[in-house]
Amino acid sequence: MSCSTLIGVTATGGAYAARWLHGGGDPEQMLRLLRRIWQHAFGRHTLAMSEALLRHDWVTLDGAAPRTGRRTSERPVHGVGYTTDLQDGIRRGRVDDPAPGYLEWMYPIDLATDTILVYEATCHGRWLRHSQHPLDPDLASPVLGCGGRYTDHGHNWASAHLWLPDARAGLDVEICLAAHPHGAPVIRFTDAAAHAITAATTATTGIQGGPGRQAPWLRSVGTEFDLMWPDRRASRPYRLRRDADGLLLLQADVPAWSWRLLPTPAEGTPR
Repeated sequence: MSCSTLIGVTATGGAYAARWLHGGGDPEQMLRLLRRIWQHAFGRHTLAMSEALLRHDWVTLDGAAPRTGRRTSERPVHGVGYTTDLQDGIRRGRVDDPAPGYLEWMYPIDLATDTILVYEATCHGRWLRHSQHPLDPDLASPVLGCGGRYTDHGHNWASAHLWLPDARAGLDVEICLAAHPHGAPVIRFTDAAAHAITAATTATTGIQGGPGRQAPWLRSVGTEFDLMWPDRRASRPYRLRRDADGLLLLQADVPAWSWRLLPTPAEGTPR
C-alpha cells in the first residue's frame, strides 16, 4: 500500500533536503526500490542518484506501481520513476522539526556512507529514527549492528571498556567479537561516549601549525561523528554508522585505542 513519503539527502546537523514521493511505502519496499535504482540506473554512483532524486517531486519510483493511466503532468525518468510538477519543490528541514501529518516515512540518503536512513512519522507529529541501511545489497545481508536486537550468526554484544591514550578511566562500550569482513571487532557506544571520545582526542595545533596529536581522533559533525586520520591513510573521514538501536558503530581498527571485556555477573572477577 502506497503512502506519502519524503526522499532526499542528509545534511549536517540533522538537516535534510528532500522531495515529495506520493507512492512511497514501508522500508521493505522502499529499500528494494532504491537499491535497484542505485545499481542499474546510476551504476552505483550515490551522488548522481541523489542529485536526480532532488530534481523532481515524484509520483512513484521505478516498479512501485503500474505504468498505465498516467496524467499529463507526470513524466517518466528512465529507470527511476514518474515525476510530477504539482508539489512544492525541494523541502528543507531538520529531523527534529515537526513532521507534517500527511507524511508517513522519510528516506534521506547519506552520501558520506552510501547508506539510506529511515525515519518514521509518529502519532505525535515527530520524526523518529527507524534504521539505517547500506545501498549496496551485498552489504545488506550481514547482520546490521552485529547484535543488539539481532543475534544471528554468533553476533552478540559483550560489555567492555574502551581505553584511549593517556586515559585514566575506560569508557563504557559494547563489543562484538564475531568474525567480520574487515577483520576487526565491532564496537558500539552511545552519543555521550562519542562526545567523551571527541573531547579526549580532538586534534590540537603543534609547533609551527603542525598537528599536535598523532593518534586518530573523533570529531562531531552535527548529530553524526567522523573518525579522522592524521596521516591521511583514508581518502575521506570515516563516518560512524548507527545500528538499528541508534547506537554508533566503530568498524575499524584504530591504533592506540584498546578495549577490555568486563566480567559478566556470573564471573564476578575481571579478566
